[in-house]
Amino acid sequence: MKKYLLLSVSIYLFSTINAQNYHSPAEILQIMTDSKISYEVEILKDPIECKDYSDNLSDYMIYRVKNDPNLLSKAYKIDEHVKPLIDKAESYFAEKDYPNALIYYKNALKADSSLYFIMTYMGQVYANSGDNTNAIACYKNAISHNYIDYMAHWFLADTYLETKNVDGAVDEIVIAQILNRNNPRIKTSFKTIFQKAKRNSDDWCFNPQVEIKKLDEGRVKVGMNIDWTGYALTKSLWMYEPGYADSMGASKGKYSTVEEKECLVSLLITLENSKTKVKDLQLKVLRKATDNKFLSEYIIYEILLTRFPEAAYQLPEQTIQDIKEYILKYRYQ
Repeated sequence: MKKYLLLSVSIYLFSTINAQNYHSPAEILQIMTDSKISYEVEILKDPIECKDYSDNLSDYMIYRVKNDPNLLSKAYKIDEHVKPLIDKAESYFAEKDYPNALIYYKNALKADSSLYFIMTYMGQVYANSGDNTNAIACYKNAISHNYIDYMAHWFLADTYLETKNVDGAVDEIVIAQILNRNNPRIKTSFKTIFQKAKRNSDDWCFNPQVEIKKLDEGRVKVGMNIDWTGYALTKSLWMYEPGYADSMGASKGKYSTVEEKECLVSLLITLENSKTKVKDLQLKVLRKATDNKFLSEYIIYEILLTRFPEAAYQLPEQTIQDIKEYILKYRYQ
């Protein structure tokens, strides 16, 4: 393996992390050394900026089929006889004629009780009318029928804050952000609620300081910040080493949590053995999450949902609750 830099990181076998199904950093180095591919390693001079995912949003008009064991989600279908009622309700809502908006929303829901989002819209009408009690009831009703309704969680959080239920607001805004990970307006509400709750609200992104490029058929350049050595070397095998992804039970080019886990575990072990004092917040949180058995939640929230926000629609409620626990205990202490 050709190197632009002689790596001085002392790497040992796995000890503190249960990762028997993954390659140790020493094994990763050996695979790269024995490979037909020439992995050319260098240190990056400039930091890599976070990617902007603010336009990568979850579709709202989706519901999860109630009691379906496979967590099947579908797009709402609005029949022709119901659409005029909803349009009329929205027209009244825009004009702030809330009594008439409520009448037409109720008529639309009566015409098709499977349009659960109407319950959320009714909650907005009540909230804008100053009736927080009925607003909360509507949002909760919408959530009970369609747990993945991120707007219901979001508006419920805002209404809880309005009614001084700060703890309830924190719980609901976290779920809303899990369900629509990149939404800028949810992030604004999130920050406001966390500040009211006297919680840390400083945001950050998972942003590996790694650049891996294929130079030609036999050469791969691996650029990295030294702290990211273990991650960079492991990721380069997943990306370019022939047969590596298959050997790990994954398909090359497709997203795999196995890939992320192996890369992150390698990262942590190289950091541990290099005795480096970590300053990067994302790495500090990663270490805490892993030590407390929240690595999967870290991966889902920080990596998977930023790229594929609607993957949240396929998460069981318990998994969402576990991610919420990770967020409250380790991401925003």
